[in-house]
Amino acid sequence: MKHTIMSIALLVSSSLGFFVYAQDMNARFYGLLEVPDPVTMTLTVDEAVETALANNLGLVQEDLTLRGRKRTRDTAWNVFVPSVSASATMTRLREEVPSMGGGAFIATDISAGGVSRPFIGQYLTDETYQGTLGAALNFQLVLTPQLWYGYKATVLDYEAGLLSAEKARADLETNIKRQFYGLVVQEEQIQILENQLNAIEKRYQQALDNYNFGFVDEYTTLSVRVNLESFKPQLEMARFGYTQAMMAFKLALGLNIDSDITLNGGIAVDPKTYDAQELIGAHIADRTDLRQLLKTIDNLKNMKRVQQTSLLPRLILGYQLGTDYSGDPWSGLGEDWNESQTSGALSVTLNLQLSEYFPFSSTMNGLKGMDDTIEKTKAGLSMAFQAARMEIIAAVEQLNNSVLTIKAKELNVDLAERAYALAEESYNAGGKSLLDVEDAEDALQNARFQLLSEKFNYITALLTLEAAINAPLAQ
Repeated sequence: MKHTIMSIALLVSSSLGFFVYAQDMNARFYGLLEVPDPVTMTLTVDEAVETALANNLGLVQEDLTLRGRKRTRDTAWNVFVPSVSASATMTRLREEVPSMGGGAFIATDISAGGVSRPFIGQYLTDETYQGTLGAALNFQLVLTPQLWYGYKATVLDYEAGLLSAEKARADLETNIKRQFYGLVVQEEQIQILENQLNAIEKRYQQALDNYNFGFVDEYTTLSVRVNLESFKPQLEMARFGYTQAMMAFKLALGLNIDSDITLNGGIAVDPKTYDAQELIGAHIADRTDLRQLLKTIDNLKNMKRVQQTSLLPRLILGYQLGTDYSGDPWSGLGEDWNESQTSGALSVTLNLQLSEYFPFSSTMNGLKGMDDTIEKTKAGLSMAFQAARMEIIAAVEQLNNSVLTIKAKELNVDLAERAYALAEESYNAGGKSLLDVEDAEDALQNARFQLLSEKFNYITALLTLEAAINAPLAQ
């Protein structure tokens, strides 16, 4: 019984300890989070882009990285500041020194010709301390051409960071626009589905009234009911997909996912065609990926120069100032201390690493490796240039084809609307069956969906082309 009570007590105490630990961890976790408060906003596509540029966490991280690179570049001149060090050293030596004290003993009296005589006293030893206190100040500056190329490396690294930040912003802007227009398309699709559901419900009510008056049979009424019930899940799935896409959009904007966002925009487009070769000639050099590769080549060439300058002599300037004192280290810096030496020395050294000139040295191998890397990067630049041309040509072709498709889809919608109006008119007059009306309505809704999808394809192709040339195009 006693063991059982102890076991229960241990279990309870362990559980309480774990609970307290878990509470502490939760407090620390939520204390580090910076979650924005929910907001209510109405956004156009441009306002959505501005919001994302200001709040997106990925872009915040990119800006912090760029800030560190800028700080490194701005302080890179410190390689020309001499290294300065100061030191202080204290030593203590312990020695035993004889002295006379109380008591009686036999000792040799030198003044009496070396005769041993009794003395009143005691032979004692006292401890004394002797030591040194030294202070030194050293300056040293190493001058080599590597310092300049090292400084240039920080500048190139910062410029590469600027390109990375520019690309991150451009990618984010394109992504936000795609998500915005994708949500607008989903809203319009949901509206089309809701209109279609209203039409089906209206038909069902009409069929039910006709059935009650004996104008149609029960099968016809049940067919409309089945069509109505089968259509409802399609609308719910569209709403669910919109909710999920909106949450992802809020996250990309850097907003709390509980925020209430209303989109102010539509899919109205003014289709235009473009010439691929004209865009290539005017904008391909502005592509961020090609500029990044050029910056990489510049950085590699600078790294090669850093290795080359290691073959040159180094000039080392130095100056040392030192002062030493001697005395009792426990007495303080007073009269018991004697200044023994104060010295200063200036040195100029020219150093050359002769072993680096060996053909098999690490420097020579490194230079050969750098040449290979530069050539590989140049080949990659040529490949990227060809791929960029292909990307622009493909985007232009997709855009131009979408313009033709939109015109055809608009004509299909006009024809489908006229066919549906005629079918509904004929059905009300008794000349068409309910199935004919439903077929005409399905054809109309399908034509509207296709036109809406093609307009979204045009906008997507336009955004892809803008990203490919890294420049805006008139919409």
